[in-house]
Amino acid sequence: MSGQQIQPVSPRDVALEPYQDGAPPADWGGGQEAAPEPKGPSLGRYLAAINRFKWLIMLLGIVGAGAGYMATTFIEPEFEVRATILLEQGTGISNGGQSRGPIQADELLQASGWQDLLRSFAIADPVVNSLALFVTPSAAGDSTLFRSFRVSEQVPLRPGAYILKLTGQTYTLETSGGLQVEQGAVGDSVGTRVGFMWQPTSQALAGRKDVGFNVQTPREASIALIKKLKMNLANGSSFLFLNLTGNDAPRTAATLNAWVEQFVVVATALKKKNVTSVAAILEGQREFAAKSLNEAEGALESFRVRTVTEPTERQTITPGIELTTNPVFDNYFRDKVLADGYQRDREALERILNAGKQGAPITREAVLSVPSVNTDPAAENLRKVLAEQADREFNLRRLRESYTDEYQKVKDEQAALQTLRTVSVPGALDAYLGQLQLREKALVATIDRSSKDLRNIPARTIEEQRLKRQVEVSDAMYRNLNLKAAEAKLAEAATIPDVSILDPAVAPLRPTKNTAPVIIFAAVAAMLGLGVVLAILLDQVDKRFRYPEQATDDLGLFVLGVVPVIHSKGKRGKTDEAAQVVESFRTIRMNVRYAADPSRPLTMTITSPGPNDGKSLISSNLALSFAESGARTLLIDGDIRRGELAKTFQITSKPGLVEYLDGTALIAEVLHPVQSHPNLTVMPGGARRRRAPELLATPRLNQLINQMAAEYDVVIVDSPPLGAGFDAYALATATGNMALVMRAGVTDRKMAAAKMQVVDTLPVRVMGAVLNGIKMTGAYQYYSYYQDYAATDEEPVARITDGTRGDGEMKQGGRS
Repeated sequence: MSGQQIQPVSPRDVALEPYQDGAPPADWGGGQEAAPEPKGPSLGRYLAAINRFKWLIMLLGIVGAGAGYMATTFIEPEFEVRATILLEQGTGISNGGQSRGPIQADELLQASGWQDLLRSFAIADPVVNSLALFVTPSAAGDSTLFRSFRVSEQVPLRPGAYILKLTGQTYTLETSGGLQVEQGAVGDSVGTRVGFMWQPTSQALAGRKDVGFNVQTPREASIALIKKLKMNLANGSSFLFLNLTGNDAPRTAATLNAWVEQFVVVATALKKKNVTSVAAILEGQREFAAKSLNEAEGALESFRVRTVTEPTERQTITPGIELTTNPVFDNYFRDKVLADGYQRDREALERILNAGKQGAPITREAVLSVPSVNTDPAAENLRKVLAEQADREFNLRRLRESYTDEYQKVKDEQAALQTLRTVSVPGALDAYLGQLQLREKALVATIDRSSKDLRNIPARTIEEQRLKRQVEVSDAMYRNLNLKAAEAKLAEAATIPDVSILDPAVAPLRPTKNTAPVIIFAAVAAMLGLGVVLAILLDQVDKRFRYPEQATDDLGLFVLGVVPVIHSKGKRGKTDEAAQVVESFRTIRMNVRYAADPSRPLTMTITSPGPNDGKSLISSNLALSFAESGARTLLIDGDIRRGELAKTFQITSKPGLVEYLDGTALIAEVLHPVQSHPNLTVMPGGARRRRAPELLATPRLNQLINQMAAEYDVVIVDSPPLGAGFDAYALATATGNMALVMRAGVTDRKMAAAKMQVVDTLPVRVMGAVLNGIKMTGAYQYYSYYQDYAATDEEPVARITDGTRGDGEMKQGGRS
């Protein structure tokens, strides 16, 4: 039989209850529930994978420790040096002219600008050249030879790897490829042909044969050095912290100190140059502003001299009088009003005169209604004629009161009055009209001249205001530039640097990076991490069945039960494992019963995707469990290819199922009751034949299952694997129910998924999966049972009678 061997246990060992397990439940839901939605990988699965590959992870950790130890021999430790620069802030003149201290120049740069200046080649190049950082000796002990190494400005530098070979008092400079570059006497300059300025003394070269070194351009060395410099400047802080790492602590400290010193020198020079330039520019601007102010004042003065006699809008303020009206406007409007009055009076008098000439009487009232006639001295004659006319009209009325018109005096008065009306009054009126016309013409000419003068006043006023604004602007600019120029001169005289060295760099005694413990720990951690990743990756690509969710989520199967693996030694271990096995098959028996149709006897086929999954083990022990529960159970060995149930139960293998199906044996001849279990009957597979699987497709198989279902409570068929052929499908179709056995670490999940797709097309109820060979740890720890709560038997204990019962009455022990 494939898989694990049956663990024989007696009824006393398993302590099973003799109860009927086939009682129908109150309600039957129609078999297993729908499979849950697939879920992603869980932490428990990752932990299980790590536990499964723990030896691989530990091996990689050991390899990492060895690799880390080896790395410490060629990875040089790094030393980190620190320095602090104080940025002078809060002095000088702030924006807006608000004084914050003595008059001096503003800060040269903002906080972020100082960091950019530190990274500039104006700082890095002098440091690299002064310390010869562009030269790297092959041996650290030769670094003192290159302190005076410089680069020639006349000969182009040829960077590369060189070897200085010493033979007595002669040296030979060669490239790393063996090409000779130069040869000379020890103590002379070395490498002048390739741009070197280096003259090591004979004492410094004493005892040395070969000196190897690598030369690069100073700019490349500056770029590499700038990349190593780290800066930290908090927002609003005046302290700039610098960090520099290197393999040589004293050399690194000297480099950082030279860097910050060069930074202070360059910052001071830049500020001095900036202050001087600003002072010179402000002085030139001040002189230009003074010249512009003088020109603007001269232009305003000349304009006022030219227009002093011309009328303007300016109002004269006389001492003692608050405000005097401008006479130009007064005269113009007075003449305008007077001319308009003359014109109206003239037109009125002309109408009266013209009416008189047409025969209408010229009355005194009409003439006197004109204002100028009453007030103008020139109208005195006209007024006298009108007065005379009025007197004669009065006399004529008085005479007519006494006399008739035929009276001589009346006629004389009428003649005199007629003469006044027709001759004297029109003549006087015409003479006065001539006076008014002359006056009107004179006033119109005056008004025209005044209008022309007044029209030129706005242009002159605008020009004067423009000149005044130019003077004001020039004056304000001059005042501002004059003050700034004075401040710039004072700032130039009192210039102080904006930066200073607060903490110089000090060479540390111990390395800060690439220490042996750190390297070893990092290597071990990296390899352990690699081992964990590799374990999870191997678990993800593993096609074997490992976890319960692979059955529930991937295949959609209900877990009928979990059968633990048996590997303990000793009596105590065997007893505990036997109890676990018994409890697991009790659970499987219960789930199978409730997964089947309770209205008919239970018939089921147990199979697996492939061989060695333990389906025969599950079939045998499940049949034993049903038999121990009191159910009449028939176990059929349907694996007519490789079945071994006959050997397991120690019965004859022939005749069996094959002989019954081909009609050479009766049903009574193939049924073999098991002596140790009265309720259990086994039907062996029979003789093995090449064409025996064809018998499973005959109607006799269905007849056999139906007949056995009428005689037995439970019929279990142990079938070949699904991957062996159509045997398992035929047996499952005949029984109507199927349970799939999956063994941890053995069952191929891809194979199982493919075969279950075929099962889905058949009229077969898949009850679920039985997980076999499981270690009750990790994801399966919740499928185990409490060892201390196993069922046990107690010995009968004598009980003292109380006088009411017989002496021989005993109390039977119960079950826990």
